[in-house]
Amino acid sequence: MRASWSRCAASSSRRGCSDARGECRHRAAGRRRMTDGCIIGYNGDSAHRPERGSHDSGAALIDREGRVVAACNEERFSRIKQDVRFPFASLAYVSRECGHPSTAASTWLSPWRQKPMLDRLFRHLHEVSEGDAALRRYYWKQQHGRWARLLRHRRRTLPEWLHPRSLYRTDHHHCHAATAYYCAPFGSRPVLVLTLDGQGDFASGSLWHGADGRLTRLADFDALNSIGNLYAAFTGFLGFTPNRHEGKIVGLAAYGRGRALAERLLSHCRPGAWDRLFDAELTLLVSRPGHPRARRFLERLCEGASREDIAAGIQEAVERLVVEMVRDYCSSTGCRLLALAGGVFANVKLNQRILEMEEVDNIYVHPNMGDGGLAVGAALAALAEEKGGLQPRFLQSVYLGPDIGAEEARSAIEEAGLAWSRPEDLAGEAARLLAEGKVVARAAGRMEYGPRALGNRSILASCDDPSINQWLNARLRRTEFMPFAPIIMEEHARDYFPAWRPEHVAARFMTVTYDASELAKENIPAAIHVDGTARPQVLRREDNPEVYAILAAYHRRTGVPALINTSFNMHEEPIVCTAVDAVRAFMQGELDALICADLLVVNG
Repeated sequence: MRASWSRCAASSSRRGCSDARGECRHRAAGRRRMTDGCIIGYNGDSAHRPERGSHDSGAALIDREGRVVAACNEERFSRIKQDVRFPFASLAYVSRECGHPSTAASTWLSPWRQKPMLDRLFRHLHEVSEGDAALRRYYWKQQHGRWARLLRHRRRTLPEWLHPRSLYRTDHHHCHAATAYYCAPFGSRPVLVLTLDGQGDFASGSLWHGADGRLTRLADFDALNSIGNLYAAFTGFLGFTPNRHEGKIVGLAAYGRGRALAERLLSHCRPGAWDRLFDAELTLLVSRPGHPRARRFLERLCEGASREDIAAGIQEAVERLVVEMVRDYCSSTGCRLLALAGGVFANVKLNQRILEMEEVDNIYVHPNMGDGGLAVGAALAALAEEKGGLQPRFLQSVYLGPDIGAEEARSAIEEAGLAWSRPEDLAGEAARLLAEGKVVARAAGRMEYGPRALGNRSILASCDDPSINQWLNARLRRTEFMPFAPIIMEEHARDYFPAWRPEHVAARFMTVTYDASELAKENIPAAIHVDGTARPQVLRREDNPEVYAILAAYHRRTGVPALINTSFNMHEEPIVCTAVDAVRAFMQGELDALICADLLVVNG
């Protein structure tokens, strides 16, 4: 914890909350040894007024050894995409899993973090203003006013039932780094930990060295040099929603030629000076993309380029910047293992470029790499601080959300007026439907933690006919140029993706793309993007026996060991959570079949 204010966030009194020694009693309490039991981390704004400090609020439960027991995000319960509000439902879920939580670890933006945030802002203010006093005043009013309002608001609205003595506050990028390092499969080996996103605590990234269960901070990158916000500015310029639709830009980029735009963009960067990366024009663009001067700059930069070329240009520029950054830091630290977190690493094509680097042996991308993972990071960071270090434990499974029971499934199905059956060989029946070209939704077992559907809240389909993409996009109301990803049995992964290796754990969680083989292009064309890549989920039997059984039965019928696996949700809605959500999405999408718990519904 960092304490630079004498007044505690938990105190609503203007007199503060000092004890007889003049020390904040809440901060002192925060340094006390945690009691035995489980630890809950959470991330989220107030329940009363959702000011936007981060996004994807949620909660997580870990045990005293650092194992993640339960984790989820509020959007799955509220049905509001990227819900930022206080995670009451998520906390209720993880508390039920725990029984009696002993400690809550908060990722709230701590008020005593305001000083380093403002220090970063002052340091680069002249780069934004270019000597223009009016612009400097405008920028200061916008940024300082926003953060000050947010901090005052959070101090006032700490929920009464969450006692401040139980809070351990840690900063945004420390949480990201904790998820990357303590959940990675690299054990006690030295690891380079890199976090990059839009911004959090007025930082856009951080660099750490992880070894022997300890994280050592090496560098911070402030928000005025944000690679994530640069990408988001282009997302908005292309007519999509920033901080939500960046994945669409990755998909669209495959249709364009971006070299010329990338070169123009990189001419405004100083690779190697990672804490002073952007010139004044780019700094203004990432900090105030709606400012008229920033808009004019972006229009000049992209003049004459198609939207496909613009997407390809920003994608190539970001790939080149981050690859060069990784190369520099791998060289200076001697590390060849990378643990990555932050929203920038939701970019699966970027992750492929990093994995392919000669300087890199392997990467781990935290499955919930964006702000949705902060709750896990808060709990892990607090535990590591209390214990003086924490041995990393690989996050083997992301099935950490609520389960769907048979009775819940039956009730939801019958309430919707649908008929159901309980086949003795559910996997075999699902494989038969899939082999006949039917689209099968599955909502069974515990919900996945993170943005990827990995079989338990998925829509499955045969990937031998590319026309299925148009059918699915139309039914689910999704963008036509977005690729669909395959789920493939591990035993056959290398035949379809030659660069894949068993130690590539990133492929278990759909966080990296690979170049497809000719066999893949022939057998599963619907899952191969126009650039010849795919983002596979490589599935082992022990990771999800039920879904593996469907794949194996389908393979026996067709000779193909892969299926399309896309998230079970309508466009712009969160992935389904409950049986009621699943039945509703099944009916809205007019899908062919639904597996809900151990029950099967077949349309028509």
